[in-house]
Amino acid sequence: MRYLVTAALPYANGPLHIGHIAGAYLPADIFVRYLRLKGEEALYICGSDEHGVAITLRALQEGTSPQAIIDKYHPLLERSLRSLGISVDYYGRTSDPLHHQVGQHFFQRLLAKGWLEKRAVEQFWDPQAQAFLPDRYIVGTCPHCSYEEAYGDQCERCGALLSPTDLIAPRSRLTGAAPEKRLSEQYYLRLDALQPQIEEYIHRQEWKSNVGPVIENWLRAGLAPRAVTRDLNWGIPVPLPEMQGKVLYVWFEAPLGYISITQKWAAATGSPERWMDFWKSPDTRIIHFIGKDNIVFHTIIFPAVLMAVDEGYTLPAAVPANEFLNLEGRKISTSRRWTVDIHEYLEVAPDRIDELRFVLTALMPQTKDRDFTWEEFATRINNELVATLTNLLHRILTLLWRNGGRTPIQIDEELLQARAQAAALIGERIEKFDFSGALEALLHLAQLANKTLTERSPWHQAPEQALRTLAAYGDLVAAMGTLLEPFLPVRVAPRLRELLGCPLFSWERLVQPAPLVEEIVLSSSPEPLVRKLTAEELRLLREKLLPSQSSGDSTSSADYISMQDFQKVQLRVVTIRSAERVPKADKLLKLVVESHDGLHTVVSGVAQHYEPEALIGQQAVWVANLTPRTLRGIQSEGMLLFAEGENGELIRVLPERPVSPGSLVR
Repeated sequence: MRYLVTAALPYANGPLHIGHIAGAYLPADIFVRYLRLKGEEALYICGSDEHGVAITLRALQEGTSPQAIIDKYHPLLERSLRSLGISVDYYGRTSDPLHHQVGQHFFQRLLAKGWLEKRAVEQFWDPQAQAFLPDRYIVGTCPHCSYEEAYGDQCERCGALLSPTDLIAPRSRLTGAAPEKRLSEQYYLRLDALQPQIEEYIHRQEWKSNVGPVIENWLRAGLAPRAVTRDLNWGIPVPLPEMQGKVLYVWFEAPLGYISITQKWAAATGSPERWMDFWKSPDTRIIHFIGKDNIVFHTIIFPAVLMAVDEGYTLPAAVPANEFLNLEGRKISTSRRWTVDIHEYLEVAPDRIDELRFVLTALMPQTKDRDFTWEEFATRINNELVATLTNLLHRILTLLWRNGGRTPIQIDEELLQARAQAAALIGERIEKFDFSGALEALLHLAQLANKTLTERSPWHQAPEQALRTLAAYGDLVAAMGTLLEPFLPVRVAPRLRELLGCPLFSWERLVQPAPLVEEIVLSSSPEPLVRKLTAEELRLLREKLLPSQSSGDSTSSADYISMQDFQKVQLRVVTIRSAERVPKADKLLKLVVESHDGLHTVVSGVAQHYEPEALIGQQAVWVANLTPRTLRGIQSEGMLLFAEGENGELIRVLPERPVSPGSLVR
């Protein structure tokens, strides 16, 4: 079987942090390294996502151009990944001319096949800049908390989801001018018409437990047409004369980067057509490693695009999305400076790279959010990596060195079986995308070996007997040089193999209970593979890498609320009984919801994410005791809750299964 493995394309508007690594790049690397040890053909590609509002906003903040921003961060992103031992075969970028060609070809093909439709939509216009404004380019006063710098899509202070029309005294971030509303024509992908094909594909796949429910919620709500073009001056130009000044939406063109980057890789190998082996062959499994905020794009929308172009593309076989890694009990936030950036970690602790990989694997947020703390970082290194795993190897190798350094191995059936069973279990868990579980299986093998070594106590035996006892562990030590490779490939695993003069064995040999080597020959006196993390080291890491508790403008202690305050909020599950668009408001829907005490009207800014008809009969979570307010002449009672994905999509918050209208959320 051939594998194409991708990891989410990171935005080239800032550095990578530990959450990114644990979420996508490290699991993909462990998976690929394991596949290669199995002898599978595995191509691992990634690259910088260099278009869209995120880039232009960073350029605006730094007073420079989008090109300068991507040229600054693209090499930093690649350098950070490679320094962590992330074995990407090719790291590309979406500003590449080839990627532009691919994006434009897909647009033209969808248009020719009838999957795109043109719509006129109302958007804000800056009369001074003579340009349409994305929501994030509009600021004003939040109607909920009176924060004067709220964005046109969300208030960063109170978290309320907004439409630019909700803002009090909105103004352009470009010029400060009051924006006007004008009609703009955009193309939309007919996801609604593609839903039957998408559902057929979705229901053929097996999804992780945290991925399947997200997909089903979207399908139950009904897919709506989604804009593939937007008014912006940075991105892939829409290849139509009448669409000058418009670009392809990032959500549409960025995943196509997986294809264009594979094409770049193929060209670099001297075989330009090899990319088709990975994208147009039934013998290839495509695996996308991403964070949970990208699930819908990789399981529904990107496959829909591949289906619609009808050019024989292979659809993703799995999308093992991870949840989020928090930092010291708080959500990682680059904007609030609450993060541990990888390039800074590499500068501060260049000799602790495998240790970071080890801890991030142990804490990997595979099906639920996890929390990274520096205290646990130290505990995991000292009590697991050192005390359980590498100290075992060091003890055995040190004693063998003292006995001459050249030792014929003794066959120990118990240890051979334990090694073979552990290798099989590690492989099984990796193939099921349970990387933390695979690491646990490796540690369990080390615990077993530690136990038997302690019971046999060769240090208390006569020299000849001690040597025979230690020789029984020679095969296990040799195997560890390969078993450690997916997890600790930067220094620990290579150093062990170098010390033993052992190659990387195939995984097939590891799962067979037969000796790997005939003798252990040490090339030099063993040094500890990993040192304990001292209290002083931990203090310096915290001091240099952990932001102060007061970092950011919205996470200080003054912003926390008490349990009494939270209990004032009344959340209820409601059923949406009717839904219609609000005239002259392209983002607003008028919804009538049923609660325990009757019907209520809610105006919600989700018209660009849901068709009204798709919401009727669906359930949602409603803030019941929010002060009513008037929007476009309609009194809105309360607010429905939606989660916001990284690319701005709104996802309705739902109970796990239907409940009676008005049920309290506790």
